[in-house]
Amino acid sequence: MTSHLYRCLLLLSLYYHQITSQPGGIKQVQGSDCSDIWKRNKASASGIYTIKPEGTDSSFQVFCEMTATRGWTLIQKHNGEDKLSFDQTWDNYENGFGRLGGEHWLGLKYIYQLTHQKNRPCKLRISIGDFAGKEAYAEYNPFSVGDKNNFYRLSAVNYSGTAGDAFRGDDDNIGSNQHGSFFSTVDRPNDKCHPKCIIDDIVFLSCIDIQGGSWWFNACGEANLNGQWHLAPNHMYWASSVSWPSWHPSESLKFSKMFLIHN
Repeated sequence: MTSHLYRCLLLLSLYYHQITSQPGGIKQVQGSDCSDIWKRNKASASGIYTIKPEGTDSSFQVFCEMTATRGWTLIQKHNGEDKLSFDQTWDNYENGFGRLGGEHWLGLKYIYQLTHQKNRPCKLRISIGDFAGKEAYAEYNPFSVGDKNNFYRLSAVNYSGTAGDAFRGDDDNIGSNQHGSFFSTVDRPNDKCHPKCIIDDIVFLSCIDIQGGSWWFNACGEANLNGQWHLAPNHMYWASSVSWPSWHPSESLKFSKMFLIHN
């Protein structure tokens, strides 16, 4: 009887270890977001953590970038290291794709959960770099996206930083302001190119037709951190590129990272 009980407990232990060590398995929740994890333990190292945002029913994994002063939840990384295509479907953008330790998009449904925690307002920090080794940043505080019924509508206000406010676009062109825009993918364009857009005598039916990737396009706006990554020296003057034109108007960037920071 004792031997049988021991074997059962051993099998149960092995099964638990198996499901907790595999992607998608049961993980111990370590906080509501990376900022919360850092506050609990200011010595936390950068890496993959399991979080459960306030007010949600399930947990998921994120990459946390920990600094001396706070924890940042990484929601996008695009630098060509994994040769990851960002020309993905709506379902993939909603649920996330890529490798958390490398290039990835966290997932619109998770970004929504992170930006709608009660009493935990957050800001967006965008970090970008060029092939000359220069870096810049843009912050929007507060930042949020709408729910799936509102196509994860972008709300990015109160810019600060060194990269310029590319979300706002050109004040003389209302169609370039991406604040308030719906998210668009190749199989679900939600931009304002209806019935068409025209740029420099080029006619197209959706912003993705000319800019690639998937993003909060208006009609269309120029910022697009999910565009096609181009290696230097062939990184200039592409219609589809990793683009933040208020900093480098004609250049596809070496890297972009998007973080959420909670108060």
